[in-house]
Amino acid sequence: MPIRRYAVIRPDGSEGELFEADLPPEAPDFSKHPVTGEPCRRVIEAPTLTTRYGEGAMKQSVSEEKLARAGFKKLEKNGEGGWTQTN
Repeated sequence: MPIRRYAVIRPDGSEGELFEADLPPEAPDFSKHPVTGEPCRRVIEAPTLTTRYGEGAMKQSVSEEKLARAGFKKLEKNGEGGWTQTN
């Protein structure tokens, strides 16, 4: 089941406590906190794409072997304000 995130709405209209709920896709969104009864609204967030676009995957996709095969040159900062070619 997808996890839905909600934010409690304070009397001044700002967001308060955040909470999550496991609900089936066909279930309606909460309009009140299920425990305290305070008004709340759903927080829509972008999905996390760590498996395909995570740091480890990006490092593998730009390995020195792949860069050399494609005809690219790899540059790294040299710590002196410039760049040094590494391959």
